[in-house]
Amino acid sequence: MMEGMITMANGVTYTGHWHGQKTECSGEMIFFTGMGNFSEFISDPAVKGKIVLATYPSILNSFMDQEKFESKDLQIAGLVVQQEYRGSSSSLNKWLSIFKEKCIPVMMGMDTRSIIKQIIKVGETPVSMKANEVDVSYPTTQNNGIAPLSYEIINPKGKTHIALIDFSVKNSLIKWFSKEDYKITIVPTDITLEKIKTMNPDGIVFSGGTGNPSNWKQFYPEYKEISKHYPTMAFGLGHQILAEAFGAKIEKMKWGHRCFKHPIMHMESNEVYMSNQNHGYEVTEEGLKDSGFSISFQSIQDRSIEGLSHKNYPIATYQFHPDGKNPKLEMIIKDAFTNQLKLTKGENIYA
Repeated sequence: MMEGMITMANGVTYTGHWHGQKTECSGEMIFFTGMGNFSEFISDPAVKGKIVLATYPSILNSFMDQEKFESKDLQIAGLVVQQEYRGSSSSLNKWLSIFKEKCIPVMMGMDTRSIIKQIIKVGETPVSMKANEVDVSYPTTQNNGIAPLSYEIINPKGKTHIALIDFSVKNSLIKWFSKEDYKITIVPTDITLEKIKTMNPDGIVFSGGTGNPSNWKQFYPEYKEISKHYPTMAFGLGHQILAEAFGAKIEKMKWGHRCFKHPIMHMESNEVYMSNQNHGYEVTEEGLKDSGFSISFQSIQDRSIEGLSHKNYPIATYQFHPDGKNPKLEMIIKDAFTNQLKLTKGENIYA
């Protein structure tokens, strides 16, 4: 096994054991504190191109369940763990094998506590991982997502038809809508209102994805018109995009929310729920004044915005994702959308 080194943008370096092909990778380092859901996290499109620091010491002993992958492939650029390689765990060997197959380097035996302290101090930051004498560089990560080449229809016999704008949709969101008997037409990010009208959907969904929401700014006028004409839901990146399209402000977080049990409060009922989150940008409360949105969910930990509802249009957005594991929370989301669909059935022109 080779020696490897991590270099942060501020020059701080860490050494450890390199597993994988001799190469170099760069990207923004984020941390994952979960003890489970590792398969879902590293295949989530929201972490595309990221270097992930996993804090749980035995994370590579977790079971690999490819049926729970959130996309067709692993999305991370690199992995950093405290765990040492001893070759005795079948789960560990399976993980290292697939990482090597996908050309994803793994740094093992790392001082993860020290690295976490650095991230908390400076925020999520560009880093470079290298094996031996590969040159270090810090390219800026740009992940605008890849729009599908053509429309894809899922669950064509579903009772309610939604057009889903795909910024890199998670598999679990598709499964959730399919289970609720929705017909889903997946459309590209450059979709127009006129094209949407030809599909005659009952509602619109903006999916989650990765990167800076402002990367889609050129489409904001169209997204705004689409959401004003149909009952609309948005999740993750889609929540940020739609909020900014209506005039809200977006900021990069010093360190993101990246866990499967982030506590949030439903403002209407004052009830607290655990939510599935994976994001590094947030909608700021100061920028909501002229957007028409009000806060529907808020983080218990840092009071950040976790959900919005529009005062004039049937639009609800959520920073978190439904994943089939929190029925009561997901019932709130589903009921709000269903009620809007019933109110507007057959009359979907608002603007």
